[in-house]
Amino acid sequence: MEKKKNTSPPEKSGKTDKKASGFKGFVQTVNAFLGIMPLDYIFAAFCSGFCLSSFLMLITCSDTKYKELSFLAQINCGTLIITTLTIGLTLIFGGIIMKSNTVIPLSLFVSALLFGCSLTFCGSVLNNESAENIYMNIAVGFVMFFVVAWITKDDKLNFLDIKLPKKTEWIAAGILLLLFTVLVSQASIARYSAYIAHNFDLGIFTQMFENMRTTGLADTTVERNISMSHFGVHFSPFYYVLLPLYALYPRPETILVIQALFVGAGIIPVVLICKKLDFNATVTILCCCIYIFFPTLSNGCLYDFHENKFLTVLIMWTLYFIVSKKRIGIIIFCLLVMSVKEDAAIYVMAIALYVFAHEKKYIDGCIIFALSIIYFVVATSIVNSLGSGIMTDRLSNYMPEGKDGFGTVIETCISDFGYLLSQVFTADKIMFMVWMLLPVGFAPFMSGRKSLLVLLIPMLVIDLMSNWQYQYDVKFQYTFGVAGLIVFMTILVISQADSIRKNQIVLYSAAMCIIMCFSLFFPRAASYIESDKNAKIRTAQYNSLISEIPKDVEISANGCYIPHMYNFKNLYQYPNVYGSENRKSEYLLVNQYDVANNSDNLATFMGNDYELVKQKDSMCLYKHK
Repeated sequence: MEKKKNTSPPEKSGKTDKKASGFKGFVQTVNAFLGIMPLDYIFAAFCSGFCLSSFLMLITCSDTKYKELSFLAQINCGTLIITTLTIGLTLIFGGIIMKSNTVIPLSLFVSALLFGCSLTFCGSVLNNESAENIYMNIAVGFVMFFVVAWITKDDKLNFLDIKLPKKTEWIAAGILLLLFTVLVSQASIARYSAYIAHNFDLGIFTQMFENMRTTGLADTTVERNISMSHFGVHFSPFYYVLLPLYALYPRPETILVIQALFVGAGIIPVVLICKKLDFNATVTILCCCIYIFFPTLSNGCLYDFHENKFLTVLIMWTLYFIVSKKRIGIIIFCLLVMSVKEDAAIYVMAIALYVFAHEKKYIDGCIIFALSIIYFVVATSIVNSLGSGIMTDRLSNYMPEGKDGFGTVIETCISDFGYLLSQVFTADKIMFMVWMLLPVGFAPFMSGRKSLLVLLIPMLVIDLMSNWQYQYDVKFQYTFGVAGLIVFMTILVISQADSIRKNQIVLYSAAMCIIMCFSLFFPRAASYIESDKNAKIRTAQYNSLISEIPKDVEISANGCYIPHMYNFKNLYQYPNVYGSENRKSEYLLVNQYDVANNSDNLATFMGNDYELVKQKDSMCLYKHK
């Protein structure tokens, strides 16, 4: 009989099945885990860990010049990796335990925000770049784009489901307004107290407000080194609206606090506009953050005082009344905007074009435009009659030799459009555009209705066409009206977007405004506060010497001393930047180092005509012999 073959599988086959079963079990376990915690969430958790670890490393290093290779000597790569893994794993298992799918997205957003703020802040402070630190801001903005894109996909933060208590947006707005006012006032006053502020643009207005309080007239002697009305330079009747507030406590510090309060108060119409557009509380609060942290607002306030800075709040109120369709409010605030300065009519003209082209309210648009033209003509006539005329020289680059006036500017732009483009798109001005538009992710250009872009006309005319460098410098006052228009345009684009795009724009804009504010405002504020702290003894001596000088004497002074001499009636600046000759005043208050170094030909000017009367620290009081 033939032997039956053994058909049983070999012993090793049983072992293979066990191994296969173990591998399948592992795969099933991994799949089950990924079902609870998807792979992109795991990656985001470790990214969050890296951002937070890097942030902690950066702020705890004694030397934070991270742009130099020598910085690596202070970094322990192993510690960084271990910290990253620890935080990442904690977030992963924390999310599982809490059964929450928002833990990791929220952590990623916050950690990326912290790391971005630290990079822009340290890049400005320690590399002494400030407004020139735009490239790091662009880099951070690029990374934040991907962070926000991932977070807002499928609404990972559940923006649509967040239900905040009633009036939460008003509470948040009040806190942000208080924060803005306190921080900006503190830094501005520190700059003034440390004798860093200058005649241009604080001394002019400290003296002007004191004269308005005592005589009712907006007269100054330090603006052009002659006794004249400030309205002969800029027609700004809006200052009389502020006068009662100044009169409550007539000190230079008061107008700095008033300025900070008014700029911050633009958050009120922001909330009202958001409510009119039916935003929920979460989006409204983020829009408030966009406004209050818009980098050029707080940063611009640190360059002393100027009427332009009141444009923002007045423009926001004007736009609120347009959204609300309240004609009386529109007219009142259009007049208030124009009362700030003669060229503020340009902002109202742009608003009129917006009403005409975007809102399709043709009669209202024409009325507002006609009102702005009439006001501009009247205001410029007053400036011409009281002074030497409006500053058309700011657009002199469009005026061929032998020609002058706005008509010539318009003719040049129409006749040679290529020349206009060459004047607008220069390296410095392109960087200025980035400073103004990157904080909101260039949102104004995302509108489906391009007629909204007429609101950027003032940016073109006031900031970009001029070759006067201060017009397109984010450290100065010429961004305030444009900033208000950009914030409003961003809010409108948010209102027109679908839910995903809405979340992307508002979250990205809020994040970038905060990050870029850390690049501009906070480094300067910290430096002014530190300077004031370190100069207490010296400034006390300066204040003491100024208090001993009779207030009715004729005196010329260093530009940094003038803001502290607001109650001197016959006060002039040395050197006279608006005239060929310097006044031989009875007294001269200058710095000993300027005399020793013959700065601005000071020693030459003095000759043997002056003798030293008093000196405290480096401040010297000379009297004409």
